[in-house]
Amino acid sequence: MKKLTILVVLLVSILVVQNIAFAESSNIAYITLGRIFEEYKKVADSNKEIDKVKEDIKKVIEEINKLKEGYDTLSLEAQEERKNQMLAKQEEIRNRTFEVRKDEDRILREILKDIENVSMELRKKKKLTYIIDDRLIIDGPKEMDLTDEVSKILNERYEK
Repeated sequence: MKKLTILVVLLVSILVVQNIAFAESSNIAYITLGRIFEEYKKVADSNKEIDKVKEDIKKVIEEINKLKEGYDTLSLEAQEERKNQMLAKQEEIRNRTFEVRKDEDRILREILKDIENVSMELRKKKKLTYIIDDRLIIDGPKEMDLTDEVSKILNERYEK
């Protein structure tokens, strides 16, 4: 009986030591992705570029609307010519809209890659096990929030 008690105590001690060692080696920090997107200057600059293209698309739509004015009063030949002009502008809108979407996707991937790279560097530097998005956290210590540090590094690198 005494041997069994010693064995149980020994096993429990090993499990406790393992859990403590795992807890100490599993440092987890977090970032607030939404805030990083708000603070990262590359996001704002990219949005300005995309907005310019969207404004250009709106101008082409206005041109189509002007071409529609007085359409019914034109001769059949003039109507056909105007119709071809409108179709060409509609094709231009489709192409530009497609390009804007591709650009938005490309920019988003670039920004997420930037965040991932900086987070990975900080994780290694600070000897962390994980860096996660704060949407997964209900409560946690503020000193494990790396959002300010990630934003600062991203903006410093972007300005260069």
